[in-house]
Amino acid sequence: MNFARRRAALLERLDRPLVLFAGGLVSRNYPANVFPFRADSSFLYFFERPEPGSAALFDPDGGAVTLFLPERTVADALWHGEVESFEAAKARHQVDGVMNVEALESHVAMLAKGRQVDALAVADRKTTQRARDLTGEELDFDDPTKVGRGEVLDAIAAMRLAKSSEELAEMRRLVATTKEAHVLAMRHSRPGVSEQLLTGHVEGSFSRGGCVPAYNTICSVRGEVLHTNAHENTLQVGDIVLLDAGPEASLSGYCNDVTRCWPVGGPFTPEGRDVYELVLKSQLAAIAAVKPGARFRDLHLLASRVLAEGLVAMGLLSGSPDALVESGAHAMFFPHGLGHQLGLDVHDLETFGDRIHYPNGRTRSAQFGTQYLRMDMDLQPGMTFTIEPGLYFVPAILRSKEFREKFKGQVHFDQAERFLSMNGGRGFGGIRIEDDILCTETGAEVLTAAIPKARAEVESIAGSA
Repeated sequence: MNFARRRAALLERLDRPLVLFAGGLVSRNYPANVFPFRADSSFLYFFERPEPGSAALFDPDGGAVTLFLPERTVADALWHGEVESFEAAKARHQVDGVMNVEALESHVAMLAKGRQVDALAVADRKTTQRARDLTGEELDFDDPTKVGRGEVLDAIAAMRLAKSSEELAEMRRLVATTKEAHVLAMRHSRPGVSEQLLTGHVEGSFSRGGCVPAYNTICSVRGEVLHTNAHENTLQVGDIVLLDAGPEASLSGYCNDVTRCWPVGGPFTPEGRDVYELVLKSQLAAIAAVKPGARFRDLHLLASRVLAEGLVAMGLLSGSPDALVESGAHAMFFPHGLGHQLGLDVHDLETFGDRIHYPNGRTRSAQFGTQYLRMDMDLQPGMTFTIEPGLYFVPAILRSKEFREKFKGQVHFDQAERFLSMNGGRGFGGIRIEDDILCTETGAEVLTAAIPKARAEVESIAGSA
């Protein structure tokens, strides 16, 4: 990655000084026991292997970048090992100067010479408070409208949305590790095996590949719970395992995000087969529609119509696919968006909010399900994102009095109840199929195509260890 070129490009986009923060160490339970450090992605995009607690001042007037690092002390060397000197860091990063971050405020005041300085909020709350004190801005990492000044977000997002060949190479490099993890979990899925054991196989694969989990691994027979992180169930015959897991490269921060599903104790049941094939058909239709200029919302609606048509054939919905999607009846089974940006974050640039993901005055739908569509952008070459339709049988949704009244005549809730009570009362669960996609000049490249997803293939792998 050419970090110096990235920093120069950002300087050309700024109209006043900007301080970026890497973020600091965060304690897990007591002060000295900290979580593994992961730099804020906007900092990581501009600096290789950032240190905890570091910061950088971008000054567009002089075209200079000053890096701020923690002081080097004997005590730190004793406990954590020696780190490079300020002089060595200056040479390696190719910056204009390196100063101690302990005196950041006085250094920035001297360099800014009375000019207003911008900053971005980061996940580390102590660091964000320092950014607030430094700039006087009401910064808040948990509020996309307060992450930073809009013009700064626009400048950084414009650089990060289209991935360079180096970035794509890093994301492609991870696919072998992602495949190993998913196939290993498939192979070890037998009745009596715990979800926690499968998760261990997955995250062990990541570690062997020089990676960490890009997000909390979702590995569960309760696939209808979209973001479950519990791994407390034991696999039984008839269950469907949903694995949503991807590695993050420990040094670069780039990641994969893939979901696969497979049956336990034999092939899919007839109902499982029908649902799996329908979700796969929907995903393939959406992928085929990827091209420069395509609106992501239109891809979501296309996938939804394919699902609605299949649900009509299965006796779960009644009506035309278009009418079912327009009313939102399809969301009783597909209650989330089609996908999201992918890169340095598994939900890339999501911190920046709808300013980036709903451009040109576009706004989120108020309709249940569709309101969770994470982006409504026109696709451009170089964009990387996920496509991940799914079908779920969620008791809280399908037994809701409000929804039963609203969609009577369109949703056959009695047929849905059959899915909720099957598998010895455990319920059907859910099926999602997710791949990482690159928009090319002519269409789509499925970056994660090597990971098995054809129904017969996943059935043949499941439980084969």
